[in-house]
Amino acid sequence: MTSLTWEHEARPVWDAQKASIAASAPDGALVLDFAEGAELPGDWFVARDGDAVVGFGFLDTTWGGDAEITLVVHAQRRGQGVGTFVMDHLEQEAGARGINYVYNTVPDAHPERDDVHDWLLVRGYKGSQGDASLRKHVGEKPNAQFGPVQTSPPERVPSGSRSDGQEESGDYVDVESHRF
Repeated sequence: MTSLTWEHEARPVWDAQKASIAASAPDGALVLDFAEGAELPGDWFVARDGDAVVGFGFLDTTWGGDAEITLVVHAQRRGQGVGTFVMDHLEQEAGARGINYVYNTVPDAHPERDDVHDWLLVRGYKGSQGDASLRKHVGEKPNAQFGPVQTSPPERVPSGSRSDGQEESGDYVDVESHRF
């Protein structure tokens, strides 16, 4: 693999390269219904290996402090670190924009839902009991030079329940076996 590059698309449109990559995803993995040449909402980025587009990412900042992310890697490039490359760059972009959290929801119809879910968990994404989305804090951490951040005492959470943002329970997941 040559070195991957990352490019923000100034005026993103649905094109043959994106359509080809999306078509290589397993049935049920994506809901991207755009016509050829359609202008795309939000911020779109492409990952290139030389001249070839091998993946792309979408950052939707419509909701203000949080952003939804979507990433797609060409099937022939899965397991080679392209997904991690795209994910890292989407998170960096969101953090640089002052976004607090990024989140992703793996569709129930995704045939590899459990594997993708675990891939997100080992990368620091956390879920909550009432929501299928997984999210990760990417905003700036409090600056230690200004002293500790004052917070209110935590609310008591009933034993056996999870509050929003707490990690789902589960077994150990090996990062290397979840490369996309």
